Amino acid sequence: MTLPPLLTREDFTMPTLILVLALGIFASGCNKGQAAAAVPIPEVQVATVETRDVPIYGEWVATLDGYINAEIRPQVSGYIIKQNYTEGSLVRKGQVLFEIDPRPFQATLDRAKGDLAQAQAQLGKSTLDVERDTPLADARAIAKSQLDNEVQAKLGAQAAVESAKAAVEQRRNSTWSGPKLPRW
Repeated sequence: MTLPPLLTREDFTMPTLILVLALGIFASGCNKGQAAAAVPIPEVQVATVETRDVPIYGEWVATLDGYINAEIRPQVSGYIIKQNYTEGSLVRKGQVLFEIDPRPFQATLDRAKGDLAQAQAQLGKSTLDVERDTPLADARAIAKSQLDNEVQAKLGAQAAVESAKAAVEQRRNSTWSGPKLPRW
């Protein structure tokens, strides 16, 4: 029995050559790591321990709240025309803090008064219709159903007048910082 030769020229292919070179570089690099480990020892400063008073302080991130804080929420909407207090000052209950433009409030009051006048005019017309058509319905000159419709229209007009009065009163009593509106 004959043994094959260990390595021949055909066995040295490119991957084998790269592997042999890499092992050689690795082996030579191991020796350099031992030489780099011999770094000089740094100097260290030493202080003696002594007893003394040191001020204690701390820093915290926080939000400060006053003893009594109030949320300022408007009761009405509108444009602010004047601020009657300064930031951080003490305010009392019921103190006027802002003045709001009164023109939108006056306009809604005027509209409510116009609706009231219109409802009163409709009530006046319905009252005249009922007064005029009652004798005619008794004399059977008009249908009884026409008089019934006019009576119901008069009741509806009376309800509209009451509703319009309430709307005027509500607009007049709305909370705002302008001059008090006169009562009509």
